[in-house]
Amino acid sequence: MQSLIRLLPLLAAANALVPAPRLSTAGDDTRGLTAQIHIYNQWTKQLTGTGTDNQQMSVSPPASFQVATNAPPQKYSIETNGKATGQSSFKLNLKPQSGSQSTVNVELGLSPWKAGFTLDSKNPASQVGVLLAPKESSSGRDLDLLFFSGSGSFTSLVQGQIDQKLPEMLAKLKGKQITVPDKDVTLVVNDIKVAVKVSYVSLVSNPKGGYFLDAVANADVEAQLTMNSKTRGNNLKGSIKLKNVSAWINGDAKLGVSIEFFAKDLQVSIGSADVTGAIVDVIGDIYPSIIANLKTPHLFAAVANTSDRQANVDALNKLIKDIQNGAFA
Repeated sequence: MQSLIRLLPLLAAANALVPAPRLSTAGDDTRGLTAQIHIYNQWTKQLTGTGTDNQQMSVSPPASFQVATNAPPQKYSIETNGKATGQSSFKLNLKPQSGSQSTVNVELGLSPWKAGFTLDSKNPASQVGVLLAPKESSSGRDLDLLFFSGSGSFTSLVQGQIDQKLPEMLAKLKGKQITVPDKDVTLVVNDIKVAVKVSYVSLVSNPKGGYFLDAVANADVEAQLTMNSKTRGNNLKGSIKLKNVSAWINGDAKLGVSIEFFAKDLQVSIGSADVTGAIVDVIGDIYPSIIANLKTPHLFAAVANTSDRQANVDALNKLIKDIQNGAFA
């Protein structure tokens, strides 16, 4: 995925900003889907969790557990019933001490079943963030299920900043020529539309200064491009559409006249991806794995979250630095 970030920084920006409502998972239906739950307590008080309403699960979440404040995430392994005759599912309920409960309805399963989640309509606003992050088989599991519980008091602020600044950034991007390093390829963004919905932001004070930041968001991206290639020719047109691009981003932030941010971790999911037109051949020439994996977004995200994980973080930090230095001015 770091190749895609280098090729299309505008899409990397969307990934950086952005829980996928639902995505299909392919696999051998003779075994269950395996996942590891990560539960982050970002309150200043103890968090109590319960796993309920388990359906078609071989290994369910714990019936009850507690996560201390300022502690590493609590982790639990779960697995669906490989011989399930219906959709596997469970509910995870998270309640801070003296606070209100948030409930996440999770569906898991290998094809033909689905993997996804919904948030209970009675949940307090922005107090839970969720990402279902596909993993490569080398990790020993199919998914990481990330659950964040906190006040979410900065969520609306971040959403407001995105709503205010994103249109200006996209306007400056239109018509701008971008060079792909060492590939004899340039591209021009003819048109681009990005819709971002931030679901959760946590800023926890860092004793050494600044803040620890966690954010979960979702984006849809559509771009019309023209590419020039030394091998394929010039004025090659096409489009890229990404739906339900979701991400968790973690890092260090400093707030002042301007916001400084350094990313430390990034995981993503992609609902669907579609690349059309002559640019398909150009992208296939320089990054063959991108085209192959985009046909199966679940696998594309799995590579991004496992073997390419650190490279993506490095590419994201470079993108942030380029933006701060006026790359899109």
